[in-house]
Amino acid sequence: MNKPESSVLVNVNVTPSDEVGGNCVDISQSLKSDGTMFVLDGNSKFPHMTVFMFRVANDRVADVVEAVDQVVSGLRSFQCKHTGYFMTKGRYFEASYEKTPEFLAFHEGLITALKDLRINPGNPFEEGYFTPYTSEQQVNARETGYDLANELFRPHVTLTRYFEGKVPEKDPETPTTDLSFPLQKVSVYKADDNGAVYEPLAKFFVV
Repeated sequence: MNKPESSVLVNVNVTPSDEVGGNCVDISQSLKSDGTMFVLDGNSKFPHMTVFMFRVANDRVADVVEAVDQVVSGLRSFQCKHTGYFMTKGRYFEASYEKTPEFLAFHEGLITALKDLRINPGNPFEEGYFTPYTSEQQVNARETGYDLANELFRPHVTLTRYFEGKVPEKDPETPTTDLSFPLQKVSVYKADDNGAVYEPLAKFFVV
């Protein structure tokens, strides 16, 4: 299936605190090599923790922003708890966070508010950031628009992605810095084919 015309991949995410975001950029920069597809720089590649990502028609972007505003207005701050690092099957190296009840409730609230705004419900475009889809991803994409929703939702900050065949045999060495932070800001961005955010659409602050 070809990418739907006049559409955009929208990423709703938690923005780390300035200190933690800076630490994520520093760690990401230290991983840069001929094998990495990208690293965070804080300018064009921002540290972020995806909570929901889906493709919408260009003329529905304003509706997405309004819906996220409604969800965030009822949200209260909670701790985003750093649990370590992880290399995914999609060749992403990430800082992982605990899927707490508060985090899961936020994720589920966004699904409820946003899933009906997705383009081509029931016949989603298979995004290239994590393909080929497993059967569970296919179900999630059809039902919500986000292949990594529900049980596959995994709070994390992506630090880099490796080219095919370039994944290190051992996980990269990383600092022992605790990257936990209180949720304070939720952002809506346009995302590229790797799922990396590049253009801000809206930012909301959490009480």
